[in-house]
Amino acid sequence: MGFIQNKVSVIDYGHLKNQSIKSLFYFFILLLVTYLSIHSAHALEPLQKASVNKVIQAFKQNNRAAISKMVSYPLFRQAPLAPVNSEREFLNRFDEIFDQRLLNTIIYSDMNTDWDHIGWKGVILNNGIVALDPDGDITEVNYHSSREQALVERYYSDRMVSQRAKGRRALHRSVTNYNQAVIELTTKRFHIRVDKIDNGNLRYASWPMDKQLSDPPDLIITNGRLVKFSGRNQRYIFDNGSYSYQLNVNSSNNRNTGSLEVLKDGKSWIREEALRVTSR
Repeated sequence: MGFIQNKVSVIDYGHLKNQSIKSLFYFFILLLVTYLSIHSAHALEPLQKASVNKVIQAFKQNNRAAISKMVSYPLFRQAPLAPVNSEREFLNRFDEIFDQRLLNTIIYSDMNTDWDHIGWKGVILNNGIVALDPDGDITEVNYHSSREQALVERYYSDRMVSQRAKGRRALHRSVTNYNQAVIELTTKRFHIRVDKIDNGNLRYASWPMDKQLSDPPDLIITNGRLVKFSGRNQRYIFDNGSYSYQLNVNSSNNRNTGSLEVLKDGKSWIREEALRVTSR
């Protein structure tokens, strides 16, 4: 009886061992297939590699004339900056668009790991920082240098100064009836004013950045409230149905910073950092 028990136990062990080997085998096959699918699905084709190499070499040689001929115009830039419409404009704005960080990203990129094939649309570098069409021409540069950012901020600053100088005359007639201007906040997409109106109520008025303050506001909310925190942090809150528009403002070292946050049903829906905040 003891002999039979030992024999059975040996047979079961061998069966389990074979099953384990099979499981490991299938597991490694699955890993191999997954690896190959990931690393070959976006692999560049020979013609695409040639196009990418041409671009990389032109940047390595700082051959700006050659690069300007590899661009599909217009090359759009961050609003409100004008698009680049010609080779001449491209050469004039080259240093504005391509800072050393972006140049290094392109020059030292590896076409086997940093560039991806995106079907009939062409290829992209680092998830779209630079995009080439199927002909190898540069169609997008989704990168904003510090020089471009400074130009954008200067535009908004000059616009706000101009509108502030005009005062009440610069506003649409629907929002000229205020007792005191409180704060102005500009984000990438919105220009927002908070004014104190009758009975000390706060009013929120908002325009998209492609409109002037002399145009009708897209949104006006009254009966806002001010919440003060420790230090010089403040929050202006304007409820509008299921939405809550909140302006967070911090004043420190003679400099105002802030943000716009819109909550929908109590959950964050939109959040944009302020490019400029001006207290009245």
